[in-house]
Amino acid sequence: MIMQRSTFNGSPIALQGPDRFADRMRRISDGLLDEGALVTANLRISGGKAPWFALRVWTGREKIVEKSLDAMGVRSLVPMRKGPDLRRRGRVIEGQMMPVIHGYVLVQMMALSEYLAGLLGLEHVIDVLGGCDRPMRLSDNEVSRFNGLARNGNFDWERPVHLVVRAGEPVWITAGPFCGRKATVVTPSKKGRGDVVVSIDLMGGEVPVTVPLALLKKL
Repeated sequence: MIMQRSTFNGSPIALQGPDRFADRMRRISDGLLDEGALVTANLRISGGKAPWFALRVWTGREKIVEKSLDAMGVRSLVPMRKGPDLRRRGRVIEGQMMPVIHGYVLVQMMALSEYLAGLLGLEHVIDVLGGCDRPMRLSDNEVSRFNGLARNGNFDWERPVHLVVRAGEPVWITAGPFCGRKATVVTPSKKGRGDVVVSIDLMGGEVPVTVPLALLKKL
């Protein structure tokens, strides 16, 4: 007869200190981000150009994530535009500033998976667009162009756009983290302004994204 043991000798590890597992992981993430920010800063000082990436974050938390990254020395950007005007009793209240593309923050960092993985430890961050191992890259020139268009009001909600799109119609995204990608219109628009929802094929799956109508071009 073979006897089976139901008891184990030893003691649990990492339970002696006051820190929780989440606290320890946060310190690891912060250390990676500090190192990544320093390496990226040294590259800029030497005249190099680190690539940009897009972080997917919880909608409405874009500026909070940007502020957290800036505090760590990580260069980040949330291009902004003016939102829809409000009309109350005959008065027009100018729209508030809002992200050009909700749910995304642009980050400049060396393209090392361990540094990008450190970004996932930040509060409100969901993932890196494309994954940490093979992230979707943006050039410094494209980020500057995208931000310049936003600052010039090209993506403002009330800006007229001579474009009508129908559900199921293929379109081309002309700037930003999805620049140069084909998308499919989900919500039609005949208003000639505002936002539309499109579906983008990423890593074998369809990702819905809300973008300004002005960001699209018909194929």
